[in-house]
Amino acid sequence: MTGSNASLAPNDSFWMEAIDSRHLEPPLQGKHEADVVLVGGGYTSLVAAYFLKKLRPEIEVALLEAHYIGFGSSGRNAGIVIQELHTDRVNDLGSKKVRFTYDQAVGAVDLIEQIADEAGFDCELERVDNFDMAFYPAHLRRIEKEWAECREQGVELERLGREEIQASIHSPRFMGALLTPQAAVLHPGKYVAGLKKAVKQVAVRLFEQTPVTAVREGAEVEVVTPEGRLRARHVVLGLNAYNQASRLGVVRDRAVSLFSFIILTEPLSNDLWKEVGWSGRQCYSDLRRVSNYVRVTGNRILFGGRVLYHFGLSSPSGVEKIYGRLHRELLDTFPCLEGVSISHRWCGPVAISWRKTPLIGRAGKNRNIHYALGYSGLGVCLGTLGGRVLADLVLGEDRRWDDLVYLEDRMLPLPPEPFRFLGFQGSYFGMRLMDALERWSGLM
Repeated sequence: MTGSNASLAPNDSFWMEAIDSRHLEPPLQGKHEADVVLVGGGYTSLVAAYFLKKLRPEIEVALLEAHYIGFGSSGRNAGIVIQELHTDRVNDLGSKKVRFTYDQAVGAVDLIEQIADEAGFDCELERVDNFDMAFYPAHLRRIEKEWAECREQGVELERLGREEIQASIHSPRFMGALLTPQAAVLHPGKYVAGLKKAVKQVAVRLFEQTPVTAVREGAEVEVVTPEGRLRARHVVLGLNAYNQASRLGVVRDRAVSLFSFIILTEPLSNDLWKEVGWSGRQCYSDLRRVSNYVRVTGNRILFGGRVLYHFGLSSPSGVEKIYGRLHRELLDTFPCLEGVSISHRWCGPVAISWRKTPLIGRAGKNRNIHYALGYSGLGVCLGTLGGRVLADLVLGEDRRWDDLVYLEDRMLPLPPEPFRFLGFQGSYFGMRLMDALERWSGLM
């Protein structure tokens, strides 16, 4: 994460126990040079830096983070690793690209496991099933459609009826589900802390407390900070949701940053676990357009959702009302949790492109500014994959990614403010209305 705004929303997540925000690498001071400089201390930049040094140990790689490694979205997400098969892009891009992209996203779990094994850290990675959960009859029809479309692309998923899903997790809201068997969950704090350990092992030069105030294009790019500057042949912007707030002027019109919110219950008793009936470690999100994402961690339930468009990335106002609504959603889903305390709650930005798919590519007159952003809530998976792809782009080894949907994907720029805000608000309320109509139709 980068940017000089001291009022950015703090990381109050449950995962902070694993993130060292006190013993930091020194900030950049004076003039420096490197072959590659990466801006932002999250999954994207850390994975890219790791593979740059693994593939080319002789090059000089530096990474700059405005606060501390793990301050941003990489240290405050839900730790759910899921993928999406972009069947809506088959007609314009073809089955080959869509399937290749899905397979690479599924492989992100293997990438996480590979880095953890090589660097010797444990991020509590666990392969689990993921459910796309049906709340209304309209969702069951959507499941049938998605199941058939995935099958056409050679991806076999499993449809579950009410009795089958209730055998996995008890809730009066669950009518059925589409099961994706290749998901995973992890501890985001331990993952980002492990990545910091990994890049230090391969001799990446880390600078924390180093906000970037300008990126000056040229055959060599100059990155300017409050106390120094660094020249490099290549720059990687791994900012995702913080790209807009950085005010660096690069691909600033490709994604919008929204706040998402998470609450975490206190540890549940054995009797309560039996009432919830969570039979394994599965995660789920529901099929509403404005949905929740849910997992277990230890003997707690993590419940996320609700989005807020907020100018800038400072702590948003009105959060008490938002957390209250999120808690109500939790109790509507699991009524037996009435009276259970919420031990942690936090929020953080996610970057969403208008297609809800990421963008990975090159920018600048010299095509030596590389970026990945717009993970649209799938950042653990796509931030990891994006970092791996960016390493190859920097090294000129990008032919293997020719079929990746996200690479140089042509997308119309977003309009300037306030039209961007108005467009989001209109879209958001439209989605809420569609969800309400589907709910009402199911009650008739």
